[in-house]
Amino acid sequence: MSPATGDISARALGLRTRSGWVYRDVDLEVPGGSLAVVTGPARSGKSALLLTLAGRMRAGEGDLAVAGIDARRRPHSMRRLVGLGEFRGVNDLDDTLSVGDQVMAELALHGRRWRGARAAAVLEPLCPTIDHATTVRDLGATERLLLGAALGLIGGPPLLVIDEIDGDTTPEETGAVLDALRRLNEAGVTVVAGALDPGLAPAADVTLALTADGSPAGTATLEEVGLDALV
Repeated sequence: MSPATGDISARALGLRTRSGWVYRDVDLEVPGGSLAVVTGPARSGKSALLLTLAGRMRAGEGDLAVAGIDARRRPHSMRRLVGLGEFRGVNDLDDTLSVGDQVMAELALHGRRWRGARAAAVLEPLCPTIDHATTVRDLGATERLLLGAALGLIGGPPLLVIDEIDGDTTPEETGAVLDALRRLNEAGVTVVAGALDPGLAPAADVTLALTADGSPAGTATLEEVGLDALV
C-alpha cells in the first residue's frame, strides 16, 4: 500500500443544477490514513459529493485538494490518487463475470505493469475468502461492496471513496465492512465512505452529515445531476 498521503481539504464546496442545489457549503478536512463517513438520506447529495471528492465530478463552487493537489488546476493528477468503489450507474461491476474474471479485466485496464498480478493478491486486503468462481451477480451485499473496493485499490492509490456501506447490509455486515476499511487505514489508506445511517458516525475519525433541507444540503439526486457531469 502507498504511504498515508491521501489527505483531503475541502472548503465551501457546492454543486447546483437547474433542479437546485445538489450539495452546498461543504467544509471537510480528512487527515491521511483516517476513516471519514459522510451520512445522508436520499436526495441529500451524498453520492455526488463523494464523486466530487474522488475527482469524478466537478464542484461548481469552492476549493478541493487531495494530498495538496488542487482539483481544479490538476484534476488528472488528483484523480490518480483516489480509488473508487462501485457506484451504481457510474462504474458498475459486470454481473455476468466471475469474481476472478472481473479482477483480471480490471487489472488489464491498468496496463502491462499489472499483467502478472493475481486475483488473490488484489482481494487479500478486503475479501480474502471470496470464491473466485462465483458470478458477480450471485455475491452477497457485503462481498459485492468489498469486491468493488478492492478493484478501486488496484494501482495502489492512497485514498479510497466508497458509497452506501449500509445500503443493503445488516448491522452486523456493516460492522464487518467498517472493520475491513479500518484495516486499510492501518495500511496507510485514507477512506471516505458514504452511509445512510447517521448512527455510524462514532465509528469514524471524521464525519459529515448531509440533510435534504439544511446546509450542507442537496435537493437533487445523482440521476438528476446527470452522468454528463462526470469527469
